[in-house]
Amino acid sequence: MRTKRLFACLLTVTVALSACADLPTDLGGLVGVGEIARLAATPAVIVPMSTPTAAPPTISTAALVKQRAKVRVGIRYDAPPLARVNADGDLEGLDVDLAREFARRWLGSTRNVEFVQVTSQSAPGKVKNREVDLALGGLIRTRPSEAVVDFGLTYLYDGEALLVRAGEFTDFASLARRTVTYVDFPSAAALGDAQIASNITVAVQARNSYRAAVNDLLSGATDAVAGRWRRLRATAAGNPSLATAAVLTVEPVAVMLPPNDSDWADLVNLTLTAMIADGTFGELYRKWFGVPPDPIETIAQPVGLQLADLPNAIAPRDGLSAIRQSGVLRVGFDPQAAPFSAANANGQPEGYEVELVREMARRWFGNPAQAQFIPLPADQFPGALNGGTIEVAIGGVRRTGVNEQAMDFSLATFSSAGTPLAIALPENDSALRDLVNFTLQDMWGSGAFTRIFQRWFPDQPVNSITPWPGSEPSVESLLSGA
Repeated sequence: MRTKRLFACLLTVTVALSACADLPTDLGGLVGVGEIARLAATPAVIVPMSTPTAAPPTISTAALVKQRAKVRVGIRYDAPPLARVNADGDLEGLDVDLAREFARRWLGSTRNVEFVQVTSQSAPGKVKNREVDLALGGLIRTRPSEAVVDFGLTYLYDGEALLVRAGEFTDFASLARRTVTYVDFPSAAALGDAQIASNITVAVQARNSYRAAVNDLLSGATDAVAGRWRRLRATAAGNPSLATAAVLTVEPVAVMLPPNDSDWADLVNLTLTAMIADGTFGELYRKWFGVPPDPIETIAQPVGLQLADLPNAIAPRDGLSAIRQSGVLRVGFDPQAAPFSAANANGQPEGYEVELVREMARRWFGNPAQAQFIPLPADQFPGALNGGTIEVAIGGVRRTGVNEQAMDFSLATFSSAGTPLAIALPENDSALRDLVNFTLQDMWGSGAFTRIFQRWFPDQPVNSITPWPGSEPSVESLLSGA
């Protein structure tokens, strides 16, 4: 314990001193790393915060895009190789190319996009108030931001990782008593947590730029560089003498979307799914990272969806208020969807998803019996959800293109032959979806999700849930409205 406290004190001093150093500079002069590595770093651009002006909540995002004949995209300028300003003053990166491809598919030309600079801090407010139609640039799906806006499919994972000389170190434990260099505070914090978790010690030192840190690694002055996973992947792709050795934290990256606009989210998710299926996403990813992308969970059996198909009005729902007032979770369940949901010999509901929602009711109301089950054929789920008869629906509901346009979904709770299955939810009700998803996150963290899964599927690998960074808001605060 004394060693951990000493490390924390030294780390605090080091971070304070390094904060006074120059900001990170471009990697353009890095010896031996090449063009991809040059794109892996860029100076941070600081912009003043503006006061968002909200569009009327009943006007759809699609209507705004149709009216201006452009998709307005919030974009970070400091998230290479996803988004950055190059030496000519132009935006470039994977996410910039994704935005242009969205515009081409929705509006006929890559020129029909308008970029608005955002930061990680300003993006949620601008998206919520629909100053922008969506936001990109390595935006992390965190718990605090999820409570403000919605997110599309996760298309990439970021976090804190380690860059090493290829072949010298294979994981964090192999770096015991070696020197590790960091640039930013989150990297230093991740190193501290990793040392405590693995019960090893590394010599930590600070540098004021990625260029300096990587040059130290190439010259042998340090044994590893801790930094953003996306930057280090791009750097390693440009130099075969370097490799990523360990990932210290995993953070999902997704398109940030306005809340309570399910049709717009459907368009974004189905378009991204189509880009993955036809190889466009893979080509863009290889352009900026030099390697193929990792497998991405998408929507099964996608259907074509065009901007012109989307309605000009939306009707936000508020199932969370109904749950607060009644103290009951009304659950539509398919009685013939074993092992997910079924009616036993006594007519009582049982199954994997039945247990999941009972655990939710226990956490929300202190009593699993507060989940009231209503037997329904699966084809009646959309009408019952969107009509307010039930709050959630279960029964092995597959996240397909057709279902995506009729209902919203929780985080995936099961995968069947590559098709995600999830709890079905009403459209245009972001607050209720947050409550369900935050509870699933908490269940994963406590081990309750794993225990329920293994009771019903003892011979299958557990469907993992990637934790979203942050601890607030809590499920309790959502239920209380605090």
